[in-house]
Amino acid sequence: MRYKAWQPASALHPTRTVDSPLTFDLVDTWMNRSLGGCQYHVMHPGGRNYETFPVNAFESESRRLARFFRMGHTPGTVQAPPETPGCEFPFTLDLRAP
Repeated sequence: MRYKAWQPASALHPTRTVDSPLTFDLVDTWMNRSLGGCQYHVMHPGGRNYETFPVNAFESESRRLARFFRMGHTPGTVQAPPETPGCEFPFTLDLRAP
């Protein structure tokens, strides 16, 4: 999956907007309903910036887990859009494309 995480002052594509937070939905296409999902934030959603590197694997894992939220996905009935694979990389979902 490719997406634009943040908008620096001088970017390669300044007109494309940021794709954050990412919302993932697990959809049952036969019944057209959402089975669950989550939201992923690129940075800490509270705006917390870490000033040091993680000291061990447990701190690193807790920082990653703080960016996932169980709420915020689409509940109930969902109509999944049809798949449109890209021509260059057909197995990569590119959210940066218009």
